[in-house]
Order: sequence, then structure tokens, then C-alpha cells
Amino acid sequence: MDQRWPRGVPRTPPRTETPSMPFATSTIRERARRRVAVRVRAGEPCALCREPIDLSLRYPDPLSFTVDHVVPTNRGGTDDYEQLRPAHFRCNRTRSDGPDGTVGRNSGALG
Repeated sequence: MDQRWPRGVPRTPPRTETPSMPFATSTIRERARRRVAVRVRAGEPCALCREPIDLSLRYPDPLSFTVDHVVPTNRGGTDDYEQLRPAHFRCNRTRSDGPDGTVGRNSGALG
């Protein structure tokens, strides 16, 4: 009995449009992080609390820089550049995969 893989049948399932996990590879993640960090250096604040981000702070500092997805990837968001924005680690963790505008002074979430 021949155990070879049949011709024309892919060995791995085809990729879907939306990956199940953010950033398919660490290289893509780092490239996106660098591109968004350029915006922070230019003065763009945290997208969630609107406070400045200090790029010298490192994880796990609550005010360290992270990349936030406008639409969370588990809700159909992509890793496209337009979908990414800077955020503090604390703000991004607090928002988690909730809808946009659920964290910050002006969101109404705090009263």
C-alpha cells in the first residue's frame, strides 16, 4: 500500500483571512511595534487614556509601551498598520478585548 501524500492536496490547511492569534510571526510583531513606536516618538499619546508614553519604560511597567488593536483580533480585527495604535500596558490590559472607548478619563467608564 502506497503511503505517499496525494498530488494536488495541500499538506497544511490554507490560511484564513483573519489569523486566530495576533501577529502571525514574531518578525511581523516587531516590525509593527517599531512602526507604531515611530508615532509615539512623534508625540502621539496612548490611544486609550491620551497620556504621553515613555518609551524608556520596559515591560512589566504599567506605563510601558504596547501595541493595541483598534478591533481586537479575536473579534475579527487584523494586523494591518491602520488597525494598530500605541497604548500603555496598563490601559491595553484593562481594555482587554472590550469595545473601543472602555478605558480612560473621557470614556465615561470611570464615572
